Amino acid sequence: MNPTDLTRAVITPTNAPGLKRVRQLGSQLSSVLWDKLCFDPSGARLLAKADSRLRWWNLDAATDVPSGSVELKMEPIEALFHGSNHIVTAGPPVAEAAVTWRPRLMAFSTTDGSLWREETLSAPAIGLAMSRDGMLLAILERGEALLWDVAGWKRIRDLLGVQWQASVKACAFSRDSRFAAVIVTYYDHDQAALYLWDLKASSHPWVHPLGFQFAAGVAFHPTRPLLVARGVHEVVVMDVHERRVLRTFTDFTHYVSNVDFSPDGEWMVSASDNHGFALYHFDTGEVLFSHSDDSELPTGDAISSPDGRLIACAQGDGTVGLWSTESALR
Repeated sequence: MNPTDLTRAVITPTNAPGLKRVRQLGSQLSSVLWDKLCFDPSGARLLAKADSRLRWWNLDAATDVPSGSVELKMEPIEALFHGSNHIVTAGPPVAEAAVTWRPRLMAFSTTDGSLWREETLSAPAIGLAMSRDGMLLAILERGEALLWDVAGWKRIRDLLGVQWQASVKACAFSRDSRFAAVIVTYYDHDQAALYLWDLKASSHPWVHPLGFQFAAGVAFHPTRPLLVARGVHEVVVMDVHERRVLRTFTDFTHYVSNVDFSPDGEWMVSASDNHGFALYHFDTGEVLFSHSDDSELPTGDAISSPDGRLIACAQGDGTVGLWSTESALR
């Protein structure tokens, strides 16, 4: 398959059973812990975070070797594209300008991996999310949350209501950047919860106990005012305007670790503990496709490309698989 082929079909509930792995990016790593993946807004670049290493690929290139990489001093919680030219992450001090005992918000160039900007944080970041308009939501270890303007490299404002002692599993913005959501698991009791902010208001978030113990992911529907909070087996669908649960469903076949939507919201994809991923019909919860590598190595994220033509899956050996439909070979 030509890596630059743009005739790939959009993945739909109808053709999802024909998904096949069409590329494998990168080389195997000796040890990998929970790869995190991110496409840039154009879908032309893919970023993978494996332990303390960041790697990214130009998917239009004819090679599956990373086009850039950065090795950090310790593992960051997340790494995200800001546009196509920069990667934003949080972690330890980097370069001579950094203060040795203070964590940093960092931005790197995708051209050569050089440090573009950095800023001292008040505490380690335990959650990050990027909006379409370039705002960054950062959740800090001391119970702080802030909005950050990445383009202007400045703090916008703090978010109210962050008072938990919890493990943050995932953060997300709504497509229109009006809402921000965080899914957490509390340290002091066995229940996950959702925090939802209306960013047009300066109010405390809506906090909703989810009724399950282990949080897996959170994602906003791309075309409807809905969001999904995902447990390892449970799915809760909520109306963000009315602040109420619309429906739930359970999948005991897969033990999932993240959730992402197709661009039209018809299907969701999640990585699973059987070392692969599964696609679900959003309206019915039906499993449309599932894959297992039959490996003992854990799988990281599984995500949709911005155009819905590819699924990227962080494989347990440190490589990243790209999946498309059979019609992609036309």
